[in-house]
Amino acid sequence: MGVKEVAERAGVSWKTVSNVMNNRPVVHPETRARVLQAVKELGYTPNLIGRQLRQGSTRAIALVVPDLRNPYFGVLAETLESAAKSRGYTVSIEISGGTVDLEQHYLHGWHGRLFDGLIFSPSAVTAEAITKRTDPTPMVLLGERIISADVPHVAIDNVASSMDLVRHLVEGGRRRIGFLGADGTGGISTGSQRFEGYRAALRFAGLPYDPALVGTTGSWFRKEGFDMAQQILAAPGVDALVCANDLLAVGALTAARGLGRRVPQDLALVGWDNIDEVAYTAPGITSVAPDLEALAEAAVSSVLGELDGEVVIPHRIVERESSAPAV
Repeated sequence: MGVKEVAERAGVSWKTVSNVMNNRPVVHPETRARVLQAVKELGYTPNLIGRQLRQGSTRAIALVVPDLRNPYFGVLAETLESAAKSRGYTVSIEISGGTVDLEQHYLHGWHGRLFDGLIFSPSAVTAEAITKRTDPTPMVLLGERIISADVPHVAIDNVASSMDLVRHLVEGGRRRIGFLGADGTGGISTGSQRFEGYRAALRFAGLPYDPALVGTTGSWFRKEGFDMAQQILAAPGVDALVCANDLLAVGALTAARGLGRRVPQDLALVGWDNIDEVAYTAPGITSVAPDLEALAEAAVSSVLGELDGEVVIPHRIVERESSAPAV
């Protein structure tokens, strides 16, 4: 089984197949999809193992993330690079765009390059796709989108950290608390787990759950935070928003200001990731800070076979003015 057979099945040239397998941007999306379907149907895998045996270890690890627009992933990449460098490895930053096609490209080794390990933050592929993976390259998953596959997994405790945030708000006198960033797909994800912690904390505090105070989105950027906050703040009495990441919180802060809501006097805001930006907003935004050094060490150790199973890293809440007690 080789490139020729894939080309014949897809009705393209062998060069087009090569461009797809090497993830070159010159291929039309429909053609790329047809080639990848042929690869899947034929069970074709590039002969990477033989090349690796001839060349020896690459001393390179691939980090696959959805994008670098979120500053969290940029800091994560730098921290992982440092952890890998201390072990004599380099890190190649790969951008999946959060699409199924490109995530499968890296998942199954169709990219045509050699790595000693894959540190993968998925956002589109399913647990079933993970279990059907045939690429022998060691892999560790980051985040919570997939936790049922039998592969090493490194993550923050999103349920516990969400409960910590809500508890912090309740202790500050907040009683009508909204949530931005719920996952509407019904699967297990970072958003679904943070939402789960939010609901649990409301129950423990004896506060009612109101679906009108929940914003659902598959994208966690400033615009989504702005749009959801505008909608939720139209409901009466909302005095706090738990935002599933800091970028949503920054967008929500802008929306609150435009609606004449004072933060923190009228509205408290909290988020996740503790990106640099939230220390310099006015006011600064309270955020869950994951221990990125611990995450990086665990991920590199896992992908190199030094750890196995699930690793939960510590977190702390960095309190800033946005969640000061109600007056």
